[in-house]
Amino acid sequence: MKEYFGIRIEECESVYEPSDDTFLLMQYAECKGRAIEIGCGTGLVSIYFKKRGCNIECVDLNQSAVDCTKRNAEINGVSLNVYASDLFEAARGVYDTVLFNAPYLPVSDEDMAWSGGKSMELISRFLRESKNHINRSSNIFIVLTDLTDNESLFMDEGFLYEVIKKYCFDFEDILLYKLNMKV
Repeated sequence: MKEYFGIRIEECESVYEPSDDTFLLMQYAECKGRAIEIGCGTGLVSIYFKKRGCNIECVDLNQSAVDCTKRNAEINGVSLNVYASDLFEAARGVYDTVLFNAPYLPVSDEDMAWSGGKSMELISRFLRESKNHINRSSNIFIVLTDLTDNESLFMDEGFLYEVIKKYCFDFEDILLYKLNMKV
């Protein structure tokens, strides 16, 4: 068991472990109104925001991550709605905040916890599907690498973007973007 920002987390096999990109999302994203976290992993981000009063639910494609998040929510005394879902598949209605620490490495890789797939298919699909679950005042916070052309993708999919924070590493930068639909 590890502790991050006062939250006890049990890390689980085949579930993405909290790392710098997780902390970037936690420290610099804003959670307002009705919120959803896509790809919750261990549940750290959702638990963090729930403990701060955010009305958040979360989903993950990986059933092990769903189970892990439920255990971690219980460990931390948090009531959290967690669903097995491919992106917005289990989402109902409109959200004011969408959080996504996306598997962003631009490679064709079987481990979807790390890889966004060739040409970032997952990110493109996420952006397209999100439009059915947000309104003009909703904010999307997404973590991505600078190894891909994120800005062109955002514009092509009809989003305005702002870089909220960037962490610099030797081989890449990871960025937290805030997205809004174009008016």
